[in-house]
Amino acid sequence: MEIKKEFEKYITYDEKNKNIKVAVAMSGGVDSSTVAYILKKQGYDLIGVTMRTCTPEDEDAKKVCEDLGIPHYVLDATKEFKKTVIDYFVDEYMYGKTPNPCMVCNRHIKFGMLIDFARSKGADFMATGHYTQLKDGSLAMGDDPNKDQVYFLSQMKKENLKYVMFPIGDLEKPKVRELAEFLGVRVYAKKDSQEICFVEDGKLKEFLLEKTSGRVAKKGNIVTTDGKVLGKHNGLSFYTIGQRKGLGIASDKPLYVIKLDSKTNSVIVGDNEMLFKEELFAKDINLISLKTLEELNGLVCWAKTRSRDKLHKCQLELLEDGNLKVKFIEDKVRAVTPGQGVVFYDENKKVLGSGFII
Repeated sequence: MEIKKEFEKYITYDEKNKNIKVAVAMSGGVDSSTVAYILKKQGYDLIGVTMRTCTPEDEDAKKVCEDLGIPHYVLDATKEFKKTVIDYFVDEYMYGKTPNPCMVCNRHIKFGMLIDFARSKGADFMATGHYTQLKDGSLAMGDDPNKDQVYFLSQMKKENLKYVMFPIGDLEKPKVRELAEFLGVRVYAKKDSQEICFVEDGKLKEFLLEKTSGRVAKKGNIVTTDGKVLGKHNGLSFYTIGQRKGLGIASDKPLYVIKLDSKTNSVIVGDNEMLFKEELFAKDINLISLKTLEELNGLVCWAKTRSRDKLHKCQLELLEDGNLKVKFIEDKVRAVTPGQGVVFYDENKKVLGSGFII
C-alpha cells in the first residue's frame, strides 16, 4: 500500500481526461511504456505511435500497446532520418566537428514529423518518456540530474511545445522502474538504449569508415600549438577535444587535443590549461522561452556545453550575423567542442534557448 500511495498521483483516474486524445511516442523501452500505462490509468484516450528511423521498430512497443488495448501506429521516417540526421552526423565529423544528432533529430524528426503524424491521427497531445518538464509553457530540467534530457530537446520548435507532455519528468529513473514494476509493465527491467541509436556502441570508427567509403581516414599531422610536428593521425574524426590517451605521440608532459583543424587537417595538442575557455561562439540559435533574439543581447544566464555539464554563469552578446558570443563570468569551461550544443537556462532552470558551438 505504501508504494501505491507514493505513486497515487500517477495512477489516479480523472473523468475529464477521457475526451483528451494523447499519442504516446513508444520506443519499446521502460520510460515510454510506463508513460502509456500511467496515462491509461489517468483516463486519457490513448494511441501509441512508433517512429521507424534506421532499424526495424522495437516489437516491444507493439506488445505494450496490445497489453493496454490501444491502437499502435508506425511512422516510417527512414528517408528523412538519413537525410536530416545521419548525413549531417557524417558531414560534421568530416569537417572536424563533434555533432549532436539527438538535438537535430528532436527538432526535425521526433518533435517535428512525429508530432505531425500524431496529430494526423487525431491526437491533441504527444507524450514521451523524456526526463524533462514543462513549466509555464517552457522546457525545464527534469528532477533527475543523472537523466535530465532537456539539453537534447532545446532545439525543438517553440510552437510545438503546446502539443507535448512529459509525464515522468519529475521522477528519477529508479522510481520509474519501480512504478513500472508495480503497474506490471512487461519491459520494466529492460536496459536503457544505447547513446546513438544508429551507431553500435564502440563502433563509431567503423561506422564512419563505411559511410564515407574510407574518406574519413585522411592522415595528417599531430602538432603542438607552436607548430612542432609530433606524429601522424589517422583522420580528424577519430579524435575528440580534451582527449589525452591513444594519441600515439611521445612527450615529456601530458598533452591533450586542443583543436581539430580541418583546414590544415591537423590535430593540435597542448597543455591541459589550454582546454579551458573564457568564451565561445554559437550559431543556429533557437529560442524557447524568449520571443526575440534581441532579448539575448547582454543577458546574464547559465549555460551547459554538454548534457552532463554543470551550469556555468555567462553573459550573452548578440552579433550582427545572428550568432552569439558567450562570455563565462565565474569560471572557464573545459573542452568546449565545436558541433556540440550550448543550452541557456534562467535561474529556475528553464530553457531560454540553445545553439551549436562554432
